Amino acid sequence: MDEGGEGIERRDQGILENRDERAQGEPALAELLARVGARPFVDHLGAVFVHAEPGLVQMRLPWRTEHCRSGLQLGDEPSLHGGAAASLADAAASAALVTVLREGEGRTTIDLMIHYLAPLRGEVTAVARVRRRGGRTAIIDVELTGEDRELGAIARATFAIRRGG
Repeated sequence: MDEGGEGIERRDQGILENRDERAQGEPALAELLARVGARPFVDHLGAVFVHAEPGLVQMRLPWRTEHCRSGLQLGDEPSLHGGAAASLADAAASAALVTVLREGEGRTTIDLMIHYLAPLRGEVTAVARVRRRGGRTAIIDVELTGEDRELGAIARATFAIRRGG
């Protein structure tokens, strides 16, 4: 029993470590990562934070075959699965909101709408901008582009702002 508990404890401790070297040279990004805290699902996806400033976050999702859409036929060009795109948009929107939250405030997604405009191929970049931050809710817009820099999806997220984290 102790052995299993120690393994879980060690694994959870590893999740809390800051593994993004880019944060070292960018204070706003380092502060964002500290405020976001553990992010096991984002890490599982392989998404990384690239840039942060108040009200804006940029993330990147490196290409992986497991992120590929379903139903490919021989000769089809692979593209990002819609669920992976939506997950990236949600993570970027959440992080952008964190940059404008006050001490003691938290957030949770209450709505996410995404429009797919073109296939997202290769490494995907998400840029999230806080459009409105009210007392109880916030609206964040996200643009996703592929390696070809073509706009592949736009998303709008609504978040509840929670008191007490």
